[in-house]
Amino acid sequence: MIKELLMCKPDFYDIEYVINDWMDPNNRVNKKLAQKQWDFLYERLTERGITIRTIDPVKGLPDMTFSGDCGMVHNNKFLASNFRHAERQGESQYYIDYLENLGYEIHRVDEGIYFEGLGDVIYWENDIIFGYGPRSDKEAINKIQKVYPELKVKGELHIQDKTFFHVALAFSFIDKDTVVYYPEAFTKESQNYIIETFERRISISEHDAKKLFACNNIPIGKDIFMHDCSIEVERQLDNYGYNVVKCDMSEFLKSGGSLRCLVLKIK
Repeated sequence: MIKELLMCKPDFYDIEYVINDWMDPNNRVNKKLAQKQWDFLYERLTERGITIRTIDPVKGLPDMTFSGDCGMVHNNKFLASNFRHAERQGESQYYIDYLENLGYEIHRVDEGIYFEGLGDVIYWENDIIFGYGPRSDKEAINKIQKVYPELKVKGELHIQDKTFFHVALAFSFIDKDTVVYYPEAFTKESQNYIIETFERRISISEHDAKKLFACNNIPIGKDIFMHDCSIEVERQLDNYGYNVVKCDMSEFLKSGGSLRCLVLKIK
């Protein structure tokens, strides 16, 4: 259950460089619309009783608005990201300073190991799914286990399609036993693991994954907040008792992120 989130306003959000397949400097961000979309998500989440803290954005760090990538928090411990691309590496210290000032215990991955926070860590209660490949190194799981011995690593997914540079773009928990995922993002071994582990699976199409970002969702009770999904995915979620709440995130999709990328769960 989500009680408290950290977000960062998109004051300086834009496409200033290219570090993934979605980014195009010629497809610039409509900043007024991005702010409107961010505000809409913020309002919908607070309406559900979720406390939201905000960290000040920093000029020159346009992707800092994607708070979910900055690390992971559990039991008052913050494991900071070590971003693979130099363009994002400056974000980490601002999040470290902010959370340290709130009293969080700060941890870092070992030197030379890349780790990109909740972009590559999906967890439900105490179960973790860790994704590695394009951004996070497989070895980062060792630090996660050391910092959070109370969490159980339920599985590790190897991302084979670099378009899905974070596991959060291709896999999500809806509840402890139900997942939404895009099979082709992962190696055959990882696909088989998902099939063998989760009885209730919603396998989505390339269109749902790449165009609608259906996996990059935020489940809150029986409501699943997402940018969009096909009628088929919505029908399957309805069959499991879930309701889709659509939040237009078109401006953030331009950088390869959606709802889940914009929030960091801290409680």
